[in-house]
Amino acid sequence: MKTAIKMRDIAGELGVSTVTVSKALAGKDGVGRDLRDRILQKAQELGYVYNSLPRNMLKGRHYNIGILIAAKYLGESSFYWVFYQELLLALKQSPYLGVLEIISPEDEAKNTVPALVAARKVDGVILLGQMPAPYITMLTTQITECVFLDFYSDIGSRDCVASNNFLGSYNLTKLLIDAGHKKIGFIGSTAATTSILDRYLGFCKAMMEAGLPVDPAIEDRDCQGMYIKLMINPAVHTAYVCNNDQIAGILINQLRESGLKIPDDVSIVGFDNESELVTGGVGVTSLALNTAGMSELTVNLLIQQIESPAYTVKGRSFIDGRIVIKQSIAAPRKEDRPAATAYRQG
Repeated sequence: MKTAIKMRDIAGELGVSTVTVSKALAGKDGVGRDLRDRILQKAQELGYVYNSLPRNMLKGRHYNIGILIAAKYLGESSFYWVFYQELLLALKQSPYLGVLEIISPEDEAKNTVPALVAARKVDGVILLGQMPAPYITMLTTQITECVFLDFYSDIGSRDCVASNNFLGSYNLTKLLIDAGHKKIGFIGSTAATTSILDRYLGFCKAMMEAGLPVDPAIEDRDCQGMYIKLMINPAVHTAYVCNNDQIAGILINQLRESGLKIPDDVSIVGFDNESELVTGGVGVTSLALNTAGMSELTVNLLIQQIESPAYTVKGRSFIDGRIVIKQSIAAPRKEDRPAATAYRQG
């Protein structure tokens, strides 16, 4: 009996993805005319029969991807909205649609099953941003097809896509060291997320290589993930590595209250390359994450999980970001300048 030709057979013949073949056969956008013609010709040669019945009837799929984001990540910063937009752009190149669900603090605390998952209206989910371990455990027992984005965890043995935070922080710290700073602090609660911990470890490596003292990380949030007043002292540190640009903005405002200027009195670096609206009107030298590349990889991994019964989990994937130089770094202040002792804890 002749084996039925499948889309993956056509894809293998032409060296393209099954998603590309599916779009070409369905007449969807995103496939060039020449490539579409080649796909159609190869399908005819192989004897492929395209069934025009709705795909969800044929395969039991909804062709929806759930994107889950904790409400705590959607405050003043636009960073996770940028990620969400990049995910939608990546999904646009596939037959799947992205559906957003915001997870409230109460839902996190009670381990409430996301509505999209409970209703079985999605074929897979992307968990954007780290949530508590019990919540992740609950989620991975509810749905198998799941990818963690912007953090990693061994819970559920799922694919994880994150930025290379260790290397990024290492390079940012070296910028401050190269500018002459020897007393550098790190701001970020290392127990909060894997990203913050990796950033602190990259900071530690750069400081240790330079033979400089490594101070404990300065806490920036409480156990619920809410930001707190920063217990910093520029009489001790002449520069700070902030775990994100939101914290850099909070730090800048605290310093200004005591009459200190950036970068004249204190130098600062951060992460996420946010606008000056977030960083108190100061252009903060920052690591810009490759959100497009991370989102594209996340979508591809999830679709492979959904469509390939024999799929093997890839584990952790790290993607490098790039440093964007702005005006927040200068040589350290002179020891006899009044600013060195002017800061007061409000």
